[in-house]
Formats: sequence, structure tokens, C-alpha cells
Amino acid sequence: MFSQLTVSGSSCDALMTKPCQRTFGTSETARNRLLRSKSDEAVRLADPAPTSSRPLISVASFDAASSRVVLNVVPSASAGSATERFEFPGVWLRDNCQCAECFHRGSTSRVLNWETFDVDRARVEDVRVQDGGHALEVLWEEGHRSVYELSWLLARSFREGDTREYLREWYRPDPVLWGAGRFEAGEVLQEFQFQEVLHEDEVLRRWIEALIRSGVVMIKGAPLTEHECRRLAERVGFIRKTHYGEEFIVKAKEGTSNVAYLSTPLQMHTDLPYYDYKPGCNLLHCLVQSTNTVGGENLIADGFYVAERMRHDHPDDFRLLAETLVNWSDLGEDEGGAFHSIYRAPVICIGRDGRLERINHSVPQRDSHFSVPLDRVERWYRAMQRFVAILHREAVKFRTSPGDILTFSNVRMVHGRTGYTDTSGNTRHIVGAYLDWDEIYSRWRVLKAAATKNTNL
Repeated sequence: MFSQLTVSGSSCDALMTKPCQRTFGTSETARNRLLRSKSDEAVRLADPAPTSSRPLISVASFDAASSRVVLNVVPSASAGSATERFEFPGVWLRDNCQCAECFHRGSTSRVLNWETFDVDRARVEDVRVQDGGHALEVLWEEGHRSVYELSWLLARSFREGDTREYLREWYRPDPVLWGAGRFEAGEVLQEFQFQEVLHEDEVLRRWIEALIRSGVVMIKGAPLTEHECRRLAERVGFIRKTHYGEEFIVKAKEGTSNVAYLSTPLQMHTDLPYYDYKPGCNLLHCLVQSTNTVGGENLIADGFYVAERMRHDHPDDFRLLAETLVNWSDLGEDEGGAFHSIYRAPVICIGRDGRLERINHSVPQRDSHFSVPLDRVERWYRAMQRFVAILHREAVKFRTSPGDILTFSNVRMVHGRTGYTDTSGNTRHIVGAYLDWDEIYSRWRVLKAAATKNTNL
């Protein structure tokens, strides 16, 4: 039930009005199925498909009642193949004109002057099929002319299923949520070799996709030196600096300002909930592991899975945790100097599309200032108690070994550590760093587009 994050989308009723009087077609026979281009970058980088394999516009018309251009597209050369209908708002077509006056190809950027853009004047005068059915020409009442490649238009289809597919394939793929049972059955934690991730683009892409999907991935075989997290981060983009620096050392320290630097048990938490724009991904490189037979184990749970359990089984508690703003804070001093960070956000953060975006949970960093109405306080505490109880039931425990880099999503995974005993001859030593999800997704799309191009060769 909770294996995948569900995204609900609104459906739009298609207007069934007849097209206006001008209808232009092509007599050529269409020859293959629709080109399903996945992204702007993939379309730009991929070599054009042979003419014989490209879809064709059979009829182009303008529906004056809805102000939409309507295309009937033939997807297959087989006898009796049905056409597919695509609608494009006139104002959107005018805004996305691809001519040199409106669009700069070198930067793939719109340069249309919006200081003079008038929605009411973006009126279609005529539509024509060009390039044997592979392009659409639109003549505008203002006297402008636009030409759009059919493959470009199909990649930007407004049909609900096509839109969902684009968002899933190129924006944010759906995570696969998991509980302790699936993890312990070996269905979650994938392993990759450090040198392969560092030097092979295909492996780098697969590591990122595994990180997106399950939220936690192990990288094995990293050298036992302190800057391997930096090398990994720079393979993706760049390291994310916080007030604890760029790379940070996790081992027992006297007089520390952070409980992560104690050898006592570290409660399950997400890092840096007091940041508005908090780092998205943790990299934890084990250089030395405690030799005690017990202690020093990592604890981790899928916070999104727990949140979805709450949404389904305890909706009132879920709503409290998703709507109540909590004060998160961090006050102290580290190598970067003194700091006093405060940010207010719920424990469960939901995006405008209903998807889970972020989990905030850290007992030490939850401020004693609780700026909510009095009648909400006890109800929130009871909801939080239930959340933590489920979180610990679904948490898994394992130990990393020297050379392991544990990578996981800091907006989704909730993690901790069992206590351990430090002595002069037994010092647990971890090096950590952060990455931002914006850079991870960006790198993934570049790699995915390159793989798409190679597939089309």
C-alpha cells in the first residue's frame, strides 16, 4: 500500500466544440508511432529520427471557441491506424514562438519581450501543415509567423497522461517507499563501487537513480582518506557548505556544540531542520569503525513511508504534523564561527501538488519556543509521539565498514546511531559532507539525456 508515493492530478474536460472553418491537411501516409521525446535537452541532443519513423500531422485546425490549435497526428503506418488528438492553447504557442526574434537557441531561452506582450492580441489567424506533416506553421493576426517542429510540440503535450509522464521521467521520479520488512529482505539498499561511481557516467547515473528511488544507497571501497566525500560531491556538482563547514568530522569531541559529536546514542533525526534551504543529501564516509561488538550502528528509517502510514491510518495526527509550524534552532560555535539559526516548518512538509517534500525531526534542535495556540500543544505532542513510535518500529540497524560511504536523502530519511565506547585505541571516525538535491537532479538529467542520445544513435 505504501510502496510508492501517490501523486494525484486534476483532470481537464476537453472542449468538444467544432474547429473553425480553416482546416489544412496532408495527403502523405503516416509511418510510425508517435515520438515520445522525454525532455527539452533530450530532444535538442538527440539526432533527428529518420523521416520514416516520425509521426505526421494529418489535420491542423484552429478552434476559435477555445482559442486552441488542434492537431490530428498519425502515430502508425499500419492500415486503419487511428489518429491522436492534441490541443495547444494559442497564447502558449505565441509565448513559445521559436523564431530568432522570440527565442535564443544558444541559451535555449525565451527572449520575447513581455513588457509589450498582450494576451488579448495573441490571436491565431491561420494554421498550416509544413515539412510534409512534420511541422506546424501559425500565422498571427499581429502579422507574426511561427513554426514549430511536431516532435517539439509532442514533447510538450498538454494531455494529462503525457504531463504526468514528463514530470515522472524528467522532473521528480516517484520514490519507492519502504518499511523495515522490505529493507531486511534485501530489497532496498543497493551497493556501488566508489571508483566506478567516480569514473563511469553510467554507474553515476544508476547511483543517483537508486538514491532517488530508495533514499539510501551504499558506496563501497572508498580510500581511507578524509577528502573522498568531496571527490564524490564534485563528481555530481559541488559540496554544500553549512555553519559546520564543508566537510565535517564525526567523532567524540569534548566541549562540543553538537550532540552528533558525542559517543552516546544519537536519537533519530534529520540534519539541519533549522535551515530554510537545508542540504538535501548526506554523505558519511567511514574511516574507522568502533571495534566493539555492540555499538556504533547506523539507524535509518524512511520518513516518507512513516508519513504515508500516518496519512492513511491516522489522518488527524498527520494533519497536525503537516500544518503545525515548529521552531527549529541551532545555537553555538564551530570552526566557521558563532551561529544562531532559527527556522519554522512542520515535521511533515507537503508540496503544493500534495507530494511529500521534506521531513523535519530533531529532538535537540526543536526549540523550546513553540509559537502555536495553547489548545494545539498537547494534541501535537500526542501526534508526534505516534510518529516517533512508528518511525522506530520501521527503523533498521546496520554497521558501516571502513571504506563505506553511506549516502541518503536528508529530506526523506530519518537517521541516528547507537552509542559506543571510545578509547585511545578504539576511536570511531566518520567524515561527512552534504549535497543539494538541485545539483543531484541536474546532474542526473544531463546523464539521462546523454544516455537517451546514445540510445537513439
